[in-house]
Amino acid sequence: MWRSIFSNFGVRVFASILNLGLVILFSQVGGLIGKGEQSLLLTTIAILTIFDALIGGAALVNFSTRFAWSILLRTSYVWIFALTLIAGLLLFILEVFSPIYLLNVLILSVLSAIVAVHSSLLLGQKRFVAYNLIQISIPLLTFFTCLFQYYFDGKLNYELALYFAYGSAFLISSYFVWFYLPKAQTAPHAFGFLLRQMLAYGTYNQMAHVFQLLSFRASFYFLEYYHGKSTVGLFSNASSLTESVWLVATSISLWQYAVIANSDDSKYNIQLTEKLTRFGMTTAFLACLSLAILPGSFYGFLFGPDFAALQPIMWLLAPGVWLFSYALIVGHYFSGHGRYQVNALASGIGLIVSLIGSFLLIPTYQTQGAAVAASLSYMVTSAIVFWFFKKEGGQFTLFLQIEEIKSFQTQVLQRLRSMRL
Repeated sequence: MWRSIFSNFGVRVFASILNLGLVILFSQVGGLIGKGEQSLLLTTIAILTIFDALIGGAALVNFSTRFAWSILLRTSYVWIFALTLIAGLLLFILEVFSPIYLLNVLILSVLSAIVAVHSSLLLGQKRFVAYNLIQISIPLLTFFTCLFQYYFDGKLNYELALYFAYGSAFLISSYFVWFYLPKAQTAPHAFGFLLRQMLAYGTYNQMAHVFQLLSFRASFYFLEYYHGKSTVGLFSNASSLTESVWLVATSISLWQYAVIANSDDSKYNIQLTEKLTRFGMTTAFLACLSLAILPGSFYGFLFGPDFAALQPIMWLLAPGVWLFSYALIVGHYFSGHGRYQVNALASGIGLIVSLIGSFLLIPTYQTQGAAVAASLSYMVTSAIVFWFFKKEGGQFTLFLQIEEIKSFQTQVLQRLRSMRL
């Protein structure tokens, strides 16, 4: 268990280090405004991609062993291109973005969505090495492309770097899909039948992700509207750093989801979730505490003098971010059982809290208002997930017990000794 979790954690830590390098580079070179522009572009791509994945994601993970990959891929591709076309026409008519900017966003979102489809199929077959390699390739290639641009030109072209990274990830993921294509495929199903099945299975789960992303990042657009892109740059750095404590929870939940989805033992699933929750919440608490005690001068040195005001924003974000680790882990208990409506409901209510809080607080309190709105949203989401988990017979646990810490320490030491041998 711990080996798989630490493997996923190691990949995510490496990806986070690369993303931190990008944050530092854009902050130092572009300042608050440049970092704000980069954050808005990435957020817009992510929002379009997550809608593209309404029939992907969890549906593909579960269906990858039940249906022929050829029809799963064909259905997913048709959905992605149709939805992108509709979104593109709508955004063009509304003149939300300039035509060139919109075209870049649409193309990058398509590439991102296709890579996500390929990754979900591989995850469903438990091809964790291939899955992790694809996930790490995007931040790795983006970082080194931006570094190359800055070294030789002194400027950053984020769109070009994303094209190279997503294009390469598309080729890598396509190869792995071809290489791991199941030899014994089930009989193909009609396109309409499979589309309905994927929508029915995936909509609740993906809507939870849609609501989560919007609740995380809707404040960016409020900040830009009321106070300009510089406040987006400041708040996006505070959010990214504080949310890095979710690394452990997301690493745990990836493995947890795959296990619970293939288990019928309800008691074991609850106990496993409680154990993983204690581990995730303990490590997240220590990480939040470490980030909170760093002085503002450190962040000013790291990102540039404009970012010295990060600390008070992070203090306001930290309680909600820490508690949301609970929702990340326990929420995957319900995802593993196919009960995506629980996470969708919790995230939907969290989004409402985020929007109301942003509308009321951001005009007056700027980035600190955005932090309070986000923190309240995270707390409400976690409370609803716990309420449903308690109805299943689960217990509210936050910290590791002394015996568990000693057992974990023993396993780590044994692992280190075996590696030296």
